[in-house]
Amino acid sequence: MSDSFLQGLVIVSCIVAIIGFGVDVYVKYRVLPSAEELLANCPVVIDAKKSWDHSGFIGRRYRLVAVNLALTSTELLHSQGLVNMEEVQRVPINLRRWICIPDTIALVSFIVGMAALALLGKL
Repeated sequence: MSDSFLQGLVIVSCIVAIIGFGVDVYVKYRVLPSAEELLANCPVVIDAKKSWDHSGFIGRRYRLVAVNLALTSTELLHSQGLVNMEEVQRVPINLRRWICIPDTIALVSFIVGMAALALLGKL
């Protein structure tokens, strides 16, 4: 691979990560409250909200991670008694997408950017 291609890949991954951060802020302040309402009887969400409700931006991040965990690791958490299956199944697909996809895209863009930097010898 040429250096210019890898440099372009680093720039694109940085832009995607910045856009992903903006979407993440939107999700934390606009989407998270409605998701928490739908998962009102899930112990993992209740505990996160109780512990981190007044902790600002970092607290919202932790609460978003708890909701994401409830939506993506449902079977594992259900066997431990940490989620209510009926509530998780009632969460609409568009809300699940808003919760789960931005984190995945940001993680993939970060990994691609770091790999490109490593290949360039700049890491």
